[in-house]
Amino acid sequence: MASTNSTSKRTNVRYRPMGELIRGIIFILFAVYVMYGQQLFNASFDISETAKIILTIVLGGYGLFRVYRGLKGIFSHEESN
Repeated sequence: MASTNSTSKRTNVRYRPMGELIRGIIFILFAVYVMYGQQLFNASFDISETAKIILTIVLGGYGLFRVYRGLKGIFSHEESN
């Protein structure tokens, strides 16, 4: 029974960094959409240019943080095996 429990823990550990990586990419895409949505997609935002820049920085920074954590989790997990 202990081997089944350890197998499920290993599977859970493998998927978590990939989820972080995917979420980070989504946040970065949202940042690009906020910044360039009007030019690329003809989207209109009723916020000031300063608010767009701040929102882009926050979304992009958080996205980069998530990508970093995901990559760190993937590569540190491979080294431990």
